[in-house]
Amino acid sequence: MAGLLTRPPAVRAVTRELGVDVARGVAVVSMFVAHFAPVAGPGEVLNLSEYLTAPLFALLIGWGAQLGRGREREAWSVVVRATVLVVVGLLLERAGAQIVVVLVWLGLLTLLAGVLVRLHTVLVAAVGVAVFVAAPRALEQAREWVLERLMAGQPTDGFLGETLELTVAGPYYRLSGLLPLACLGILLARHSGRIVTTVTLLAAAVGAVALAGAQAADEVQMAPYTGTQLVMVFEVCLVVAVVQGCRTVAPLLGGFGRLSATVGAMTLSLYVAQVLLAAWYVADRPLEFRDDSWWVLGGMVVGSYALAAAWPRVVRRAPWSRGPLEGPVRALVEVPVPGRSR
Repeated sequence: MAGLLTRPPAVRAVTRELGVDVARGVAVVSMFVAHFAPVAGPGEVLNLSEYLTAPLFALLIGWGAQLGRGREREAWSVVVRATVLVVVGLLLERAGAQIVVVLVWLGLLTLLAGVLVRLHTVLVAAVGVAVFVAAPRALEQAREWVLERLMAGQPTDGFLGETLELTVAGPYYRLSGLLPLACLGILLARHSGRIVTTVTLLAAAVGAVALAGAQAADEVQMAPYTGTQLVMVFEVCLVVAVVQGCRTVAPLLGGFGRLSATVGAMTLSLYVAQVLLAAWYVADRPLEFRDDSWWVLGGMVVGSYALAAAWPRVVRRAPWSRGPLEGPVRALVEVPVPGRSR
């Protein structure tokens, strides 16, 4: 039984994996599309970003946790990064942007992934499958509870209400919907060989195309953020196809791939920048004014690649060369911890 509860220390991985950082870059661009695209595009292709962005971040958190397994100061790094995400997320919620800030959920997910990555593969898979199966029913029951409280004139906020919103009942993001993807990221990172990569890429791509086609033909009904089992399956197919596709083609992309990976490595800085820009864009405007704009979308994409190209050349000293916020976070990770040697 002890073998199921622990996993031998992993061999120390390379500092970064190019294909994974390229996938992070795709998540950044998908985030901009989801937040700022004024139309759904031909065949509603741009609407796929609504299904892709948060689940992709979740899977990459799990993947990153596995890459960091066994590294020096692993636990301290997890705590620092999770705390930064939660604190920055709470601050950004006050910015006034027309964006539902996901950082608090991702911060809590980072903590959970830091625990899950220490478990045996069988237990990680069991947790992921159990939460995946239970999440839609938990969402339904939690919303029934909220409705009953509202009809009885009782408050639905407070500690219990906020806990339910964070875990199973949020209107957009829920730990119950993100945790299975983090588990999947851990599992795929542990089995990242060529055969597994190719098989999962093909299977996920076929599944995503089939479900998208069925929805276009009105054979199935899916809507982003609804948390139904079918939507969760679609999200899994999309994110696996994107990550494994990025890992497959990244070595062929040359300089553009490396630049996209740098964009992905600056995700936190770019997330904060887009929220602040969106808040500035709608400030002092009528309440019905929207931030959806090709100009904002294009500016964020071009600006992100420009920042990724310029920052490492201007700021050369580590860890500050990682990014405007990534550098300070890394510096916090490297702060000496009392009672521990490096």
